[in-house]
Amino acid sequence: MERVGLGFNPSLSPDMIAKYARAADESNFDSLWVHENPSVRDGITLLSSAISSTSRLKLGTGCISVVTRHPLLASTTFAVLGEMSHGRAIMGVGIGGFPWLPSIGVNVFPIQQTRPMKRVTEFLKITNGLLSGETVTLDGEFYKVKGIKLENKPSVKPPIYLATAGPRLLAAAGKLVDGVIISPALMTPEVTREKASLIKRAEESGRRVDVASYILANVSDDTDKAKAETKSYYFLVYQVAEVLKSETFASYDLSDDDLAGVRDAWRKKDLGAAARAMPDGVLDALTLTGRPEDCIDRLSDYRKAGVELPIIMPIGDVNAAIRTFAPSRV
Repeated sequence: MERVGLGFNPSLSPDMIAKYARAADESNFDSLWVHENPSVRDGITLLSSAISSTSRLKLGTGCISVVTRHPLLASTTFAVLGEMSHGRAIMGVGIGGFPWLPSIGVNVFPIQQTRPMKRVTEFLKITNGLLSGETVTLDGEFYKVKGIKLENKPSVKPPIYLATAGPRLLAAAGKLVDGVIISPALMTPEVTREKASLIKRAEESGRRVDVASYILANVSDDTDKAKAETKSYYFLVYQVAEVLKSETFASYDLSDDDLAGVRDAWRKKDLGAAARAMPDGVLDALTLTGRPEDCIDRLSDYRKAGVELPIIMPIGDVNAAIRTFAPSRV
């Protein structure tokens, strides 16, 4: 049975996360993941709410930030989550999200200043050591620790997943982590294949790395309604307007002119106009939107591109998505 994860952003309450975690556990999903945005909710608290509601489901962050959490605190946090969940916790780490990082004085770009490769590598050297029961000393650029050790070594070392799409980090993944989350929810299968191939080539010089990816989904028999909901989703509009380059959509016959209305409306802070200007082709390129059978069929394109653990991020009717993507079906 192929694995499927279920992922959420931190807009949901702890009670709702616990409710969906129970449903995912009962429907044989592999894992449940939560994003973290410190301005909304933290991922650790949301994961904790799901632990007592589940018995089999793995629980991961996708991801906590190496900027806002020190590796010592992150290590002991996941050691305790592992105790609470009897070995089901997964530490998902990454640089973190934007636009919230710049709001606390950390610019994501240019990377020459952020130096994600150096920062993440130092963080992982410390956490891998601590969670393996080692005493760690590191005089790094971003982290300096001297002779630190967890007094309560986890009986089972939590797997560590890295959330990144950067080619250098993907190429180094085999020496750093157990898995990689290559998309926060919006990536075409074509770009996904490029990212996954970097990881698989890297395995030749390191350990096997699990390839995971968030994929935005809106499942409904009412296709028009689902499309309208997805087009107005804030994260999609933001990504199309500010982050994703036009060449992302080249295979879908979308040009700068097709996306100009979305970008113009975003600059004017008119989310409604941006949604109305959003071409259907954007949804085809980046999401699983529409009838259950169509969404399942499109998911297969991501698996063929190299995704071993698709993490379905549902909007709209969440229960419909859980029924549709339950591993016993897909």
